[in-house]
Amino acid sequence: MKRDISNRRFAINMVSRVRVVTPICSHETWITAEMDGEERIKVHIESDCSNVMDYADRLQSVSMDDINELRGSRILTEAEGGILTPTCMVPVAVFNVCWVEAGLISKRLAVKEGSVAIEFVD
Repeated sequence: MKRDISNRRFAINMVSRVRVVTPICSHETWITAEMDGEERIKVHIESDCSNVMDYADRLQSVSMDDINELRGSRILTEAEGGILTPTCMVPVAVFNVCWVEAGLISKRLAVKEGSVAIEFVD
């Protein structure tokens, strides 16, 4: 007997992950984003930088509003007050990995292109 599974929904739990390499400060950070329902994204950060880990403890999850607006976004406000320097790439990487996880940036394209860079030329 054949079972009808046409009405079942299969959830594939695929997280998004990025690596931030910052040779100027000689640190490396891994950021993982995972949808937690429709309105929240869990953010897990591992780093050899103690300041980034303090930021990670403060952040832990973000809302869709946090990833769609700069003003008032916890991604930025949790980095304020000397936790991270203004040049730290980690908050920008959090935005990017969350956009990929939320489907706002194509995961296939992001993985294909591989990286985003700031290049110092002079």
